[in-house]
Amino acid sequence: MSARTTLVTGAGRGAGRGIANALAAEGGNIAICDLDPDRLAKATETLRETGANVLPMLCDVSDEEQIDQMFAKVVREFGTVDILVNTVAWIDPAGPIVDMPADVWHMSVKTNLDSVFYCTRSAMKIMIPNRRGVIINISSVNGTRGFPERASYGATKAAIINFTQTTAMEGRQYGIRANVLVPAGIQGERVNMVMAAFERRAKETGVPAKQVDTERFLTEEWIGRYVSFLVSDEGRHINGQALVIGEGGRSPLQALFPDI
Repeated sequence: MSARTTLVTGAGRGAGRGIANALAAEGGNIAICDLDPDRLAKATETLRETGANVLPMLCDVSDEEQIDQMFAKVVREFGTVDILVNTVAWIDPAGPIVDMPADVWHMSVKTNLDSVFYCTRSAMKIMIPNRRGVIINISSVNGTRGFPERASYGATKAAIINFTQTTAMEGRQYGIRANVLVPAGIQGERVNMVMAAFERRAKETGVPAKQVDTERFLTEEWIGRYVSFLVSDEGRHINGQALVIGEGGRSPLQALFPDI
């Protein structure tokens, strides 16, 4: 564990921050990236206070060239990449398909899905010759069923599940495992944004918003714990799985919508 090198994208907040904290606590080298310099600096400071060997990098993971440069920098600094965790996601403005601008759709695909492809491809180019590696992606319960007014986000999260399963099939012969966590709500600013959007829509339509107990949502700390297990030797027999975690998988977020 102490010799491994991990790269966590979107480590400046939320699930990415929780995952980086959990994996850094176990030793080894940890590379983190974020698009926001302030969040990146704060995350780096926190990790270094624990004694972690940290390589912080500003990076737009939806940009193919920046991804190539980031992985090259990690290899120069640490020699390899043993673990990749893709957490970056863009929460699109809630709204129906009929009113969705094309740029919202493309931004979701670019940020949520292209980033996973670019990072996975770069990681596998390193992992295949080493004949070892673990890749963890973060999807969402939105990727397991339709949610009104969440079309672009849900579509990308569904695609990540399929992409992870394909990654596991192609990587297995090289000793590479790939799994995807499928969380329900995660406490923090992103879920607060979603809840606020539904409250605004309720005021606009006059239909009372359903109440959801967000205190029962996952925390970033628990996301980190689950990832720590999956990348450990104890998780070595788990491969190609979409692991639903959180409040009953679809609840309490599902409570916001009627079944179709």
